[in-house]
Amino acid sequence: MEQTGVPMYFKVAATLKRRILSRAYPPGGWIPAAKDLAREFSVSTITIRKAVELLTREGYLAARQGAGTRVKLPELKKMEIQISGDFRAWHDSASGLSPRLEVEVLDLAPFQPPERIRTILGIARDEPLGRLRRLRRHQGQIVSYFINYFGLEHLKRLPRGKLTRHSFIEVFQGSTQVRFKCLEQRVEAVIAEMDLAEVLDTGYGAPLFFVENIYYSHHDRPLVVTHMYYRGDRYVYRASIPLNAEEPALRRACVAKKADAA
Repeated sequence: MEQTGVPMYFKVAATLKRRILSRAYPPGGWIPAAKDLAREFSVSTITIRKAVELLTREGYLAARQGAGTRVKLPELKKMEIQISGDFRAWHDSASGLSPRLEVEVLDLAPFQPPERIRTILGIARDEPLGRLRRLRRHQGQIVSYFINYFGLEHLKRLPRGKLTRHSFIEVFQGSTQVRFKCLEQRVEAVIAEMDLAEVLDTGYGAPLFFVENIYYSHHDRPLVVTHMYYRGDRYVYRASIPLNAEEPALRRACVAKKADAA
């Protein structure tokens, strides 16, 4: 289906980036000349230049006057987030503890939540909740955006300083004496609309992984909702699934992973 409202240079840039990431244009090599790309994409050379400028700012290309444009992949280490039955492994990787990411608290304050959050947590229409918003960075670049919704009565108990060094769930349970029984997780592919694109420092329409966690108390009551947005150009889901559940060694070896795609 044809996308409307998306600038052509953005589409060209996205296509060139995919060719770079798939090694169709290998690192250190040269991309075709602007006139050749303009002919291929049936656009003007001005559109090609804008696409190249965008990819240059993102670190995928390096232009050399009089020589052409060379492919230059950003030097980013890979991260792994384990998605498995081992909650501790998932907790450490998803919360940025392993590997350790830089965490910035954007705000921690009362908030009138969206209708979906009200429905999940069972609160009245005009009742505020506590909301925590944080960004995570890897090598200085924003890679994910987390939002936590919870009862307003817990807001003042959360020590802001700990929220840059520990996961929200760890701080929440330690500060409120609440213990969670289980979580329900939903994963969805979404795009960065204008608000998310600004927060995540990415382009409009960029792909994102959206993860929603609902944490339940021992009385099966939902108490916390966490929304996590991962930049799609930095993460990929990868899974290893046992085919013989009777083999303990195989079960241990096969874990689902979420790895950063540099």
